[in-house]
Amino acid sequence: MKRLTFLWVLFAGLAMGLQAQPLDEEIGFKLVKAEYLINTERFEDAIKELNAVILENPNYKNALLLRAETKYKLAAYKGAKNDAMEYITSHGITAKAASILGKSEFAMGNDDPALNSLTAATSLGESDFRIYEIKAEILERKNQKISACEAWQAAARLGSTKAAINARKLCGTKTEVPVQQVPVNNDATHTDDNDATHHEEVNPGTVSADTSVVAEGEVISEGSHEATDSTKTENAENQTSGGQTNDGGDLLIPDEDNTINSIVIDEELTLELFGQGLGKRRVLERPSILILAEKDGLVTVEICVNAEGRVDYAEFVASKSTLSQNSLVSLAIRKAKEFWFEDSDYPKQCGFIRFKIKGS
Repeated sequence: MKRLTFLWVLFAGLAMGLQAQPLDEEIGFKLVKAEYLINTERFEDAIKELNAVILENPNYKNALLLRAETKYKLAAYKGAKNDAMEYITSHGITAKAASILGKSEFAMGNDDPALNSLTAATSLGESDFRIYEIKAEILERKNQKISACEAWQAAARLGSTKAAINARKLCGTKTEVPVQQVPVNNDATHTDDNDATHHEEVNPGTVSADTSVVAEGEVISEGSHEATDSTKTENAENQTSGGQTNDGGDLLIPDEDNTINSIVIDEELTLELFGQGLGKRRVLERPSILILAEKDGLVTVEICVNAEGRVDYAEFVASKSTLSQNSLVSLAIRKAKEFWFEDSDYPKQCGFIRFKIKGS
């Protein structure tokens, strides 16, 4: 009898193991698919895949952390915060988790918890220049000038031209931005602005399967905004400080120049490029964009352009936007990364693309 019982337990264990293996493989495939969608800026679709993974196993690898990061990119800051906290509870605090938690708190206007989380992130080795930029902004608001200067200088050493400019203004010091070597694609060809033929449509009724994303709301604020053209500047106090150079004469830090380059796409959409002289940098190629929205408003994306003219950083800026609909944010980030500017001596030039949308 004991032998039969043992064999039955062994058989049941083997059966469960064989059943679990295909399930793990299926979950793993969904996670890989979600990572691919994130890498291609398909954030809403990525969240749907991550929802399926987490539904099967809430603690599966880094699924919660990936969903937190994706929600943050979609401006679903409350959802991002909740996922980051849940991940920390189950996996322990990591630099990435603390970083997402801190950035989400900052986006929601909670300076003190944001500073605590971001300090934890940097102490754990997080080296994202954006973390130090946020810390510097908070510390400057708290009138902690010395600490703010240290944070600005740290961000500049990590490649932030914005931080280098602010360190020069606040601290009176010159911090060189490291030059990053970017491989040139010799096979790539430029196309004229009017050559694009593909149009991508956004359905304003599309929502993510994750209700915590949608709960952030579609509109931050409403109101009319004065139209601008390429000769206007972002504000009347626009300053041009001149680029910083190293001993070899290489231009390292762009001018603080907010001249606007206005590009009319159609009756429903106008793009404005500005910040650090980006409005004066010629656009060699831009994507075709078709946006359908129910309300007028702005979606602003911060971008950084490398010396070869490629956009290697793009992030939604809630403080400069009046619309935060998930599909609009996702599309704006993806399209911003498809811009191609002319070559420049600047190793990095960071500014903004503002999508001025007229609702139908």
